[in-house]
Amino acid sequence: MATEIEVANAAAVHMGAPGRLTSLNDDRPVARALASIWTLARRTAIRDGTWNFARRRGPLAQLADVPAPEIYPYTVAFREPAESVRLLEIMGVGRDAYALEGGRILCSAGAPLYARWLVDVPEPADWDDSFATAFARCLAWQAGPKVYGGDFDVTSAERAYRLALTRAKGTSAKENPTIGQDESSWITARLGGSNYTAEAPWGQG
Repeated sequence: MATEIEVANAAAVHMGAPGRLTSLNDDRPVARALASIWTLARRTAIRDGTWNFARRRGPLAQLADVPAPEIYPYTVAFREPAESVRLLEIMGVGRDAYALEGGRILCSAGAPLYARWLVDVPEPADWDDSFATAFARCLAWQAGPKVYGGDFDVTSAERAYRLALTRAKGTSAKENPTIGQDESSWITARLGGSNYTAEAPWGQG
């Protein structure tokens, strides 16, 4: 379980900053740089993965407006969840069967329609440790030039973040069971089968 100051100090170490921070409010250039990018960098790092701790799923609200047939090859519009920072998938619909545009999910499948998405999770105690590690690398990459200017090796810092992200994604993926059978039932239902349960049209992943 990470804390804000632990992640901040890990980022400072990756930047090569001397000494330890006691708070993001410390009157030091490294603390000010980290504080200035913290929220946006966190949301970016969450978008960069498919983190289990940030996943949500549920039904989509259908919109009254219908995509113009002369413009879109879709017949129905749904609202993207307001909390979503990244849409992961529409359940039971192929990835080429919908499009996300302007906060609307355009599709040709009727309601009910279910999705998975990622949300912003501000509290470090709720993060996976592998995400906290990758996020610290992301902070170092983004804040390093603010602190050290042209002397900071941005390319190496980005490479270190991408490597940490890849490792974290692998760990996160291994924690989920295979859910193909459950999702197949949902797909069967969309095609007219009888195994669909409205209360739970998805697996546990």
